[in-house]
Amino acid sequence: MKAKLAEELLLITQNRVGKLAEISRTIKDNGINIMAISAWAFDDQAFFRIVASDHIKAKEILESIGKVEIKKIVIAEMPDEVGQLLELASRLKDNDIDLNYVYGTTAEVGKPATIIFSSNNDIKALDVIAAKSAI
Repeated sequence: MKAKLAEELLLITQNRVGKLAEISRTIKDNGINIMAISAWAFDDQAFFRIVASDHIKAKEILESIGKVEIKKIVIAEMPDEVGQLLELASRLKDNDIDLNYVYGTTAEVGKPATIIFSSNNDIKALDVIAAKSAI
């Protein structure tokens, strides 16, 4: 398992049909890759957490769609095996690391799964993950 600090975009915009398509097209038309995304709606607002290949450029272009903030995150890669998320979650808990949110992907066979999270202590989380990797 390995991890790194990174940044994601939090886009807050009006909730309406086709918003994901609009955002995806805007990002694609500017040559930026969406590496991970999480989205939800609440009342009349839509919220998108986006990890992009160029988050600075993506922030600039998405500001025409809504309010954009850059947030610190941890991106962890782990084997796509039964129990890996439990192991990560347990190690974070055992080290008193509180998760603010988490989202992720599964993977192709033989490729790592990706977990993205924000916590009360991202630096300590990196150390916890690195300590396990060194064993």
